[in-house]
Amino acid sequence: MGLLKKRENTLRKDTHPFTNLFIILVAVTILANFIPAGSYARIEMDGRNVVDPDSFVFAEEKTYVGVFTFFLSFFQGFQDAASLMAMILFAGAAFGVVTRIGLMETALKTLVRKLAHTSFYVIAFVLMAVWGTLVAFTSMWELSMVIIPAVVPLALALGYDVATGAGIIILSSCCGFAAALSNPLFTAIAHRIAELPIYSAMWYRAIIFVVMLLICYAFLMIYARRVKKDPSKAIVKVEDTKYVAYSAEEAHFTPALIRAGVVFVLLFAFLIYGTINLGFDFPQMAATFVAMSILVGFAYGLRLNDVMDMMGEGMKDMFYGAMVMLFARAVLYVMNTAGIIDTIIYYLAQVVTSGSAVLTASLLPILQAIIDFFVPSGSGQAVITIPILVPLGDMSGITRQVVCLAAQLGDGLANFIMPTEGTLLGILLAAGIPYKKWFKFFAPLWCILMLTAIVFVIIGVVIHLGPF
Repeated sequence: MGLLKKRENTLRKDTHPFTNLFIILVAVTILANFIPAGSYARIEMDGRNVVDPDSFVFAEEKTYVGVFTFFLSFFQGFQDAASLMAMILFAGAAFGVVTRIGLMETALKTLVRKLAHTSFYVIAFVLMAVWGTLVAFTSMWELSMVIIPAVVPLALALGYDVATGAGIIILSSCCGFAAALSNPLFTAIAHRIAELPIYSAMWYRAIIFVVMLLICYAFLMIYARRVKKDPSKAIVKVEDTKYVAYSAEEAHFTPALIRAGVVFVLLFAFLIYGTINLGFDFPQMAATFVAMSILVGFAYGLRLNDVMDMMGEGMKDMFYGAMVMLFARAVLYVMNTAGIIDTIIYYLAQVVTSGSAVLTASLLPILQAIIDFFVPSGSGQAVITIPILVPLGDMSGITRQVVCLAAQLGDGLANFIMPTEGTLLGILLAAGIPYKKWFKFFAPLWCILMLTAIVFVIIGVVIHLGPF
């Protein structure tokens, strides 16, 4: 009862993510009526409708959005985000079973015991490297919201705070997603539109990933050391979090946990393989999580009713994180209805058409980050912006590989700071970190990462990163 009361006080004190997105939605609805409507013509390329960069025209009539469109956007946002929301809920169901049978806690307690004489800095680096690499190959950073609840108690048990535990996962996700080696949701689409070999120049993105990961690791460890010395400097105080540290008691793998663990590892490996090699999208990922929920529960020896109960509890854990997605998509629906997205992209594209190749290339990641506010979907950005940016790059003497790289870095980094990015807000909600506090914590690092991205883009221009 006391924990519930404390949580209610926290909710009253901190701004709920729904509130921030509601305010943004109101502002966009108003501003959409003052921005002229316009559009690019779409042409079909490899089965996708992509933008013809020379076809922009302003609309003869302006479509205004009002109160009805505003309220309708909630349903439309839900509808548009349904597949992602379903995947998150089913992932929550799977980890609801995995967590409630004690598999995750036992594994992490065992890890801590095995590494009892190992520095936390080493543990954090290993976790960041493993998770970041996983995201770099699969782009599954959405799963951060179901991994964080397992890692945060580990950080608390070792004397650190919520932001340190959550930062291990979020910051490594940021590096892996921004410098993605084989992201099917942006990199593959961008390369196909630019007529590049799919996932070409992976070696260069791998270097960027390592450099960014080291920067994030150093930043987080400096913060962790400061908080360890003075807990009052934590961005989320212990009394304001729902998480508790893992107990110091020993944990042992029982035969039931071993069976469940083997099934979990096999299915998770299949999920990774399917994402990289079989082109898994949200429906296939959701199906794998459903199988994981049921088969892990049965392997542990649970009755069907108990499995369903744990699945339901896991979904409840992820409910608010999934619901955040509809607000983000509602913003996109309002802008689509007003016909202003192409207009915004048209004006932004004009900014980077003048100047040298180096100057133009250095502006591309920033341009893409700005566009991310209006089009949070990575695949949506790729089909809209790459056909526009590629001709700009051709005219400026920038290779198409560099154009795609710049766009990918800008989009990837923007995902971790933009208030319209539903996945980020869902992850922060799972971690118990208010967006305002995250922004204050992450903004300096984000600027460093963006400057790093720009440096690598400039180097790409100088060395004519290709093949073309």
